[in-house]
Amino acid sequence: MGRKVAFPSLGVISLVAERYLAMLGNEVVKTPPVTRRTLNLGVEYTPESLCISCKLLFGNYIEAAEQGATDIIMLGGKGTCRLGYRISQNVEQMDKLGYPVSEHLFDLYHIPGEIPRITREFSNGNSLAEWLKIYRFLFNILDLTDEVDTLSLKIRPREKVKGDTDDAYALAVEKIDQIETHEELLDTRNDIVKILDDVEQEPDRPVLRIGLVGDVYTILVPFLNHNLESLLGNMGVEVNRWFHYTGDPTVLLPIPYINSQFTQVKHQADQYLSRDVGGFAQSNIIEAVFMEQKGIDGLIHAAPFNCTPELVAQGALVELQRRRGVPVLNLIFDEQTGLAGIQTRLEAFVDMLWAAKRKRGRD
Repeated sequence: MGRKVAFPSLGVISLVAERYLAMLGNEVVKTPPVTRRTLNLGVEYTPESLCISCKLLFGNYIEAAEQGATDIIMLGGKGTCRLGYRISQNVEQMDKLGYPVSEHLFDLYHIPGEIPRITREFSNGNSLAEWLKIYRFLFNILDLTDEVDTLSLKIRPREKVKGDTDDAYALAVEKIDQIETHEELLDTRNDIVKILDDVEQEPDRPVLRIGLVGDVYTILVPFLNHNLESLLGNMGVEVNRWFHYTGDPTVLLPIPYINSQFTQVKHQADQYLSRDVGGFAQSNIIEAVFMEQKGIDGLIHAAPFNCTPELVAQGALVELQRRRGVPVLNLIFDEQTGLAGIQTRLEAFVDMLWAAKRKRGRD
């Protein structure tokens, strides 16, 4: 039996990863989206003290194995985050459940070095020229998904007909999923972006600008965060997500570079969190400071319950709020978190920000 590779469900990142693995010559198992069943599997077979992100990922690994996956790329990394330490236990538990899969760690915190390593691991005799072509495809399709995501966040609070942006975004992602070659990507890119551009909107409509920081997995999985970005957009909020797939200054794909702006922001962020405590905590604070300097109306911090790095980041954000006056709403998610509670807190926070904005306009 040949190798069948799976990547966990992680928004459009998994779509890109699956296409990339297929271009390397692998048979790819499409992992089901995260659902209540995913959560139930994770809760049943992992320790209660684990954060919900770890539980959902493990549930997703089981679902991938059920679909026939023999090799699973498991998300992890070094540091205080338990995600990395769970890998060996995940494999042992999968074996007990009758799924003797091979695990391949993908270190979320050292992505620039991980991409070539994973490429070599899953390459099937590709030449250097083929590798370079596949690399180019990877980063160009990430750039396209980044643009589509960013456009949807900007357009949603300004759309004339509620729901049009969600429909356009779903269609754009579907079109991206059908792209198989770099040439096809270049041919269809403008048409895919136009799907979002064609959404009727009121460009002069007043909106709030809120920065969204926190755990990457929590932000990227709508099932976990109750479609947080859509909820905010429908409340008249333009969401500024802290990471981009190919953007800056403290990106999910942190291609090393130094510029004066980043150096200045990093220096100021050191007042609140001066060292790496694991996870994306330090990157969150750097980006929060950057957003505050750009004049956002408020910050939302989204994190899984009992996540150590995000608890540290939460404390740093409290200090940022105290010193700089930027309002911060902390949203903690676990298996008991319901939509009604999240929506009520968001509505109260947005109402408060609108009141403050109106007051600033009168002063």
